[in-house]
Amino acid sequence: MVSYFDSQHPARGDKFVSRSETARALANQIRDKKFSTIYAPAGYGKATLVQKAFKMLEAERYPVKIVTMDLFNITTEAAFCKLYVDSCRGHIEDYNRDALLPIIMNLSSISTSAAINLPHLLSSVTGLHFVIYFKEFQNLLSMDGGEKLLKLMERELDNHQDVAYVVTGEQLNKMKEIFERRKFFYRINCNIPLEPLQQSDCISYLRNGFLKSGKDLDEDTALELYNISKGYPLVMNGLATICDTVAPGYINRRTFAGAVEAYLDSREYDYRFITGNLTGNQVNFLRAVCDGVKQFSSSEVLRKYHLHSSANVFRLKEALSKKEIVTFDSEERAFVIDPMFELWLKRRYFV
Repeated sequence: MVSYFDSQHPARGDKFVSRSETARALANQIRDKKFSTIYAPAGYGKATLVQKAFKMLEAERYPVKIVTMDLFNITTEAAFCKLYVDSCRGHIEDYNRDALLPIIMNLSSISTSAAINLPHLLSSVTGLHFVIYFKEFQNLLSMDGGEKLLKLMERELDNHQDVAYVVTGEQLNKMKEIFERRKFFYRINCNIPLEPLQQSDCISYLRNGFLKSGKDLDEDTALELYNISKGYPLVMNGLATICDTVAPGYINRRTFAGAVEAYLDSREYDYRFITGNLTGNQVNFLRAVCDGVKQFSSSEVLRKYHLHSSANVFRLKEALSKKEIVTFDSEERAFVIDPMFELWLKRRYFV
């Protein structure tokens, strides 16, 4: 049976849940040729939001030339330069067919700086509205010479007032490292915060989705599903898919409880692998996070969770952030990124 709910692909049409105001803000920034950043965990709705903004512009007949650059397998500056050239090559060839003054350059031996400037060059000679859409942007920080490359991009893009940039990344803490801690692109960065989906919108989406399958989800169970998923689209759709698959008609709390356990079962190996690669101190810190601790360096917390010292707490924060297990807000409050991993820890690990 094919479920109405889909946790594998960006949402389309009536499956786009809320965030219309956020999509409108992004569309407006694209119109204004801004450098827009969107970072959140995998499955949080970044691609869906970007596509929604593009659809809005298309509906308004605002013509854009979208150049997508996926950096998931880019590990060297040479590969990055080649990706830029390959992404722009077709647009250069299209322009040169009818141009009185064609773009003449040897693309096979172009410098990284010149490659980064290709969208600006194309925009200036064609008058078209180019949008450079980066995926997995955080990978630049991990590659050899990544910091130098980011500085080069920052310098060059600062002069690209005629090109819009949409920058996304699925490793939340690495993106924060680039844009918040090291403050790359500080002068031009226009961040689009991606908040959890709203409760009322999700409950309507869930109940209507089950109705399309001829099934009924009561409002209390829908609320419980939302609360466990914490408005995380990937998790919400995953749980809904299991419910849709196993329930013949009415989805009640018993059905949903079974779906939650099935979801945890499906991730058991992954979650065991994560915890198996943690030190004892990291596990202690994670237990404190699951217990809702806010002040990790207080003497009582240090003693209760065997965290030893404030200096050790700092190291633990850094380690778990790098592993993309825990993230921190502007007030240094800690959160487990994956809500189902947090639930697994509470139900199956810290017992």
